[in-house]
Amino acid sequence: MRIIAIEEHYILAKQREHLDASWLPDKHRRQIDATIDQRLSDMDACGIDLQVLSVPAAQPSALPAEIVVPMYQDFNNDLHSVVMGHPDRFAAFAALPASEPDDAAAELERAVTDLGFVGAMISGTVVGRFLDHPDYVPIWETAARLDVPIYLHPGPAPMPVMDSYYSGFRKPVNLMLANGGYGWHYETSLHAVRLIVAGVLDRWPNLKLILGHLGEGLPFHLSRLDEVLTPLTDRPDKPISSYVRSNFWFTTSGYFHNGPFELARQAIGDDRLIFSVDYPFADNRQACDWFTQLDLEPETRRQIAHQTAEKLLGLR
Repeated sequence: MRIIAIEEHYILAKQREHLDASWLPDKHRRQIDATIDQRLSDMDACGIDLQVLSVPAAQPSALPAEIVVPMYQDFNNDLHSVVMGHPDRFAAFAALPASEPDDAAAELERAVTDLGFVGAMISGTVVGRFLDHPDYVPIWETAARLDVPIYLHPGPAPMPVMDSYYSGFRKPVNLMLANGGYGWHYETSLHAVRLIVAGVLDRWPNLKLILGHLGEGLPFHLSRLDEVLTPLTDRPDKPISSYVRSNFWFTTSGYFHNGPFELARQAIGDDRLIFSVDYPFADNRQACDWFTQLDLEPETRRQIAHQTAEKLLGLR
């Protein structure tokens, strides 16, 4: 059975020199520094046929357009070179200079039409704002026209939030509380809900959005959102859950636990779940062993393993 993983990060050499990985487990540090051959070996050992690569690129808040725009173009050019080295094993999501929305839209267009990328990934808020702000209309217009998904990935919280919510402990605890341990999952699910409430999906009803980590906690809150928030929106006749089920896909990245998986199945349906690992920050073997032991019908397993990703991203 073919296995495709779509939240698989690739740290470029120019990024690695600025990345503090000292607080990560030894295995994850090794994976961050893995060569392409080592990455492929890790994939082969667990039966992963294809990774959709993404550059982890939180939006810089203080860089001018003349720096940030070519920087993201370079990111995508370098990632394209990696994909072209092994086009049967890799595809890619574009990184976008979202702090410059018109340039971000143009870069999305270039990445999809010229480089063959399958969509884009945006990590966290952009200069402290969520993507429901009117400034980001060019990005949504372009994604909808090109019919490619935007992966809403977590990113660092704005500094006032960090100082207020995620401080007071040792630095590693503060960082993990703010990021992968808790905070950024809920900020990302809030990001998704804001897009719905703001009417982004009414304006572009064919827009495709991806959330990792089994929906970033959204499945747990979906019924509550329908009950108490939907009646206050501009579309009280259309539950928030209906947007989630028509415009979103969830991946399994980093969340290899049966209970949350079953909740995500109930929330969004098997045909909108996609296998992912979150490499190099999670382990291929753990992800594949967990996926193998799930009690799934063969057709459902094939859907999650590769068919839904192939259809959504146009993969072969």
